[in-house]
Amino acid sequence: MDPPRSTTRAKATARPQGSGLAFWPFGVRAAVLLAPVLLVVLAVAWGAARTWLGMESVSAGWVLLAIVALSLLPVLLVVLSGVASGGGTVELGTVKIALTAAAGSRRGLAVPRNVVPERGVPLAGPGAAEAVTSLRGLRGAEVVIVDLEDGHAWWEHRLLLLCAAAARLGRPAVVVFTAQREGGPGRFVGWASPADLLQRLQDGDPDLRKAYLEASGQAAGVRLAEASGPAPSARLMKELGLEGARRLTHPPPREALNPFLEEQLLARGLDRFDAAPEEIDVPRLLALFTPVLHTRALERSDDDAAWLRAALLDEGEYVAFTDAGRYTGIMSGAAVARAALLALLPPGA
Repeated sequence: MDPPRSTTRAKATARPQGSGLAFWPFGVRAAVLLAPVLLVVLAVAWGAARTWLGMESVSAGWVLLAIVALSLLPVLLVVLSGVASGGGTVELGTVKIALTAAAGSRRGLAVPRNVVPERGVPLAGPGAAEAVTSLRGLRGAEVVIVDLEDGHAWWEHRLLLLCAAAARLGRPAVVVFTAQREGGPGRFVGWASPADLLQRLQDGDPDLRKAYLEASGQAAGVRLAEASGPAPSARLMKELGLEGARRLTHPPPREALNPFLEEQLLARGLDRFDAAPEEIDVPRLLALFTPVLHTRALERSDDDAAWLRAALLDEGEYVAFTDAGRYTGIMSGAAVARAALLALLPPGA
């Protein structure tokens, strides 16, 4: 016998007791608090597993991405519950606006032309100090922008100086290239890590590689002498090719070891390239860096659904954003997923 109609209706509309959320019965607060706990626990577990199983050489990229995704699972279930309770509709345009705004806040710092703030200043003499001052101001940034402009703004050896400093210091982590293209300035060309750019520049020019290795060797010699006892002797400085360069290695007034020693010596060694520099325009950039240059970007004018799908499925470490081809910002893949989920949370959650 069929059950009474009222009983059938009651079963169909039944909801999980407790939070009232269809896919997560523990409440929004619990989901938000659990996410960082899961992230830490899973990261520690992965670190321990790598050590115990002898997997130190295994790339952690995909594993870390999976850890981030799993840690955000409670928040995703809350989002799905909100979507289900609202009839299953999602305002994709709202998510797109939120992601674009979040990327814009991570646009990055613009690097002065050729590293030196004043155009045309050579690296010889005070120019090297100015270059190091510029690099010092960029070390706290995650992203920097190198604007090639019309192809006459940057030289290869000056870009090497920037990338060498970033690779040694670990910041900035990303270099974004823009240029004047199709009649407009600031058009996105691509992004890459400083370490990859540094290696490609050395591979492409043996003279640049020699200058880089010489400066690195000199800095290592000075640091080793400093760690072993008193400041390097005049004899050692002469052997290292640094006779008369004490103001660079131990600048006044403190005369302590220069924290930017490698960059100061590299700038000194690169000054001879200023006489006949190799300019970087877009074709030259692509010829040098295509194997390591990420040229994909999310274009704001694209269809909302396709745009969001591309954002969430992008497998790169970073995702670039553009508006009519003009660079607007960049975010890490994990930050994109997090910002998308936050934008989908129901009001008041």
